[in-house]
Amino acid sequence: MFNISISVPYCMLGALAVLILQFIDDSKLKLEDRPDYLSPLYYIRGILGLILAGILGYVYFQNVPLISNTSIYFHTGASTPLIIRTLQNTLPPTMKVKTKK
Repeated sequence: MFNISISVPYCMLGALAVLILQFIDDSKLKLEDRPDYLSPLYYIRGILGLILAGILGYVYFQNVPLISNTSIYFHTGASTPLIIRTLQNTLPPTMKVKTKK
């Protein structure tokens, strides 16, 4: 049965904190350099980032006993983009199979 542990919401809160910091930093940019806040893609990327942080929290802490320090969950959620990009870059490239003619 699917059981969401306490780690998932805290990981999502960490990702939300990063999104808020990014929003604050973007507000300091010139008007023409700011992201398009009216674009649905801007919000979809944010929501997908939160979902990805929740998934990562579930995968990392699914079978681990409850840790009393929830800051570990928060930091894991905040570092989700870095973790996923590092995993993506360390995977070996797909091998192409050469066929004989």
